[in-house]
Amino acid sequence: MLIRRMSLVLVTALLASLGLGVAQTQLVVSTVAEASGLDPRRLNDVYSYQRIYTMMEPLIVFEKDLAYRPRLATDWTFSEDGSVITFNLREGVVFHHGKPLTADDVKYTIEWVLDEDNPSLIRNLYANISDVTIIDDLTVQITVDPTNVWIMNSLARLHILPSDIGDTNDWNTNPIGTGPFRFVEWVRDDRMVVEAFDDYWGERGNVDRVVFRPITEDGTRLLSFEAGEIDLFHGQVTPGEVPRLETTDGITVTRSTGLGHAYLGFNFRNETLANDAVRRAMAHLIPSEGIVARVLNGIGTLGVGPISPESIYFADDIPRYPYDPERARALLAEAGLGDGVAVRLHTNENPVRIQIAEILQFEAAQAGIDIDVTIEEFGAFIDRILGPDKDFDLFILGWSGNVDPDYATYGLFKTGGDNNYIAYGNPEIDVLLDLGRTLPPGSDESIATYQQIQRLLMSDVPFAFINNTEEIGVVQDWVDGWSVHPYASATFQDLHLVNKTR
Repeated sequence: MLIRRMSLVLVTALLASLGLGVAQTQLVVSTVAEASGLDPRRLNDVYSYQRIYTMMEPLIVFEKDLAYRPRLATDWTFSEDGSVITFNLREGVVFHHGKPLTADDVKYTIEWVLDEDNPSLIRNLYANISDVTIIDDLTVQITVDPTNVWIMNSLARLHILPSDIGDTNDWNTNPIGTGPFRFVEWVRDDRMVVEAFDDYWGERGNVDRVVFRPITEDGTRLLSFEAGEIDLFHGQVTPGEVPRLETTDGITVTRSTGLGHAYLGFNFRNETLANDAVRRAMAHLIPSEGIVARVLNGIGTLGVGPISPESIYFADDIPRYPYDPERARALLAEAGLGDGVAVRLHTNENPVRIQIAEILQFEAAQAGIDIDVTIEEFGAFIDRILGPDKDFDLFILGWSGNVDPDYATYGLFKTGGDNNYIAYGNPEIDVLLDLGRTLPPGSDESIATYQQIQRLLMSDVPFAFINNTEEIGVVQDWVDGWSVHPYASATFQDLHLVNKTR
């Protein structure tokens, strides 16, 4: 018996040393939609970045109060005129394939994004960077000319890739970063799995594996959560269920004012939609107050423009387009389209967006506008909007991460902007957008500049804004150490610090 017991001890020890036969802690996280990809240079949708943040890291990240926190950089200093930022990189950081992090990786990532031959959707954020200089392996200087006052916010979004394989690796199937979790597998529309990276520079993940499950239907996601199949999720909760969940034992609901909005976008390549009167008419057909009150059950606030009314940059006197079907019909008649208009509208499987599309379809029909609605899987929908063909007339989408007024406007509305999917352009706005990047944040001139941008934008109506977002997270009581982040993309950046007790 003694020999047998000793053998069992030895076998157990051997299995443990091999990582076999030992129970692993697995955290199941659900998201509202599938990721569109995993290369942070080529995309900017929330659902992709929520996964990317667990595997890759920027130099700095946003705390929940939007202050900066060191990540791959330990500290940074500015030159006297503010045009040169020196970053000191963290020692002992390695990528998942074993390469140590150096200043060369920072230089490579920034220069790849700035290279106009590369398909980047985030280039506008870094357009003012004129040089990246390596001082030594762990010191890099970034020169901004002219000074871009929002550049630190932009750098907090830039995930650093390894220079040795940046151009050769398949980033969708094998993303490699410095993050606390490393990529394991991706079965599209079913799961994405990451596991704790043992050589992570910081605290090893408290959970061994994280399984991301995309569940697009709100009711199904909630049922899975209440059945204990999901440990937590950040995203849309069936609005009517929130009050019940907030009083349910064993469940914690965390809420935060969001940094984004939902909107109806107009393709200016469509001759009909290029007519100002038509866009204004359609804006008047959206019962936004009713949508916020009844579809969203009061979650979020009324959308009136690209910048939140809670911001110091908000212009209270911008043109507004309240629900007014009679005014919409008059504008269509003014445009010579009283006999009817036919357009296509695309959105993804998000249940709220589907309801909004159906409401708009009904309201538009009463005014003589025939809207053909198409619902697509998120990846296919994003490809349609971002892809080279731009094969859409109208679309319902969201924009998140507006930590500053530049991010809320520049890429979306600058002529030729990285995220200007609708081919909108206004030379006067272009000048103001460039000016805004040079003015001291919070100054009277900066506030006045962004307020004028809003007035011009909302006169042109490139988007019809529907609602401002509120971020909601739901977590089981056996999970500790996580709450919702106002910057939705970064909500899982510290997932390695979460504990699961069951």
